[in-house]
Amino acid sequence: MPNPYDDILGNDGEKEKTPRPEFKPMEFDDDHFQTDGKEPLDEILESIKIFQEKADSFSQLLSKSRAIDHKVDGSIFSYFIISQDKHDQEHLVGEKKYHDLLKSKFEKIIVPMRELAELHLQTVKQFNQDIDKNYFSIEKTDHVIKSEKLMAVDGINLQRKILADASSDLDILKDALDDTERRIKKYINAGGVHNISSAESVMIEQKRAALTSGRTHQFNYSFFNLNLLDKTVIAFNVHMKDTSSQYLGKLMKAFEIR
Repeated sequence: MPNPYDDILGNDGEKEKTPRPEFKPMEFDDDHFQTDGKEPLDEILESIKIFQEKADSFSQLLSKSRAIDHKVDGSIFSYFIISQDKHDQEHLVGEKKYHDLLKSKFEKIIVPMRELAELHLQTVKQFNQDIDKNYFSIEKTDHVIKSEKLMAVDGINLQRKILADASSDLDILKDALDDTERRIKKYINAGGVHNISSAESVMIEQKRAALTSGRTHQFNYSFFNLNLLDKTVIAFNVHMKDTSSQYLGKLMKAFEIR
């Protein structure tokens, strides 16, 4: 007599078992479910360490560039007192070579500076996004978290100091390039071996302007110049959430120059 429950339970001897669907874990696209096991504060401190490793050689580059040697005397006395211009190369060939030297130094600074600025942006962005007064860690005590927060703030402020120093050097070189172009203009249609056309002079200025404005590298380096408030904030080693959010918004625009 057939088993009346065969249709419900199935019969191994007469019917094949219906295969069960294979279980597959859900795939989460949300970033919150994708982690390499590091806590946000640890990632920030690691980013700061990477920045400092790169900044070590960059700081030496700034020293070797000696931008201060090219500083233009912009004092008010220079307008009333006739004095020898220490940067005057005394002939057109010399001025062009000096102009090329200044451009080369500018280029060597702005390229690695942009790379450091991108690391700075990444660090500030993550700090603002993940770190606040309610931040906690499963593995660390409140004392350790507080200490590491201070280390992060100190690292961010150090980054700003280094980038500000580089920005200051670029400003010096920019002024020196402007001053050199002013002297080159004295040779427009001067005749002889020290002659330059007005058209060539304009082209020299145009190519230089693309470089010093940041357009060539899509980077507004002058953003990192420090005003009095910036210097005060850094001196007291603080990182206020509201103020920093405004800073982050402006920082992102430093890479959007047109």
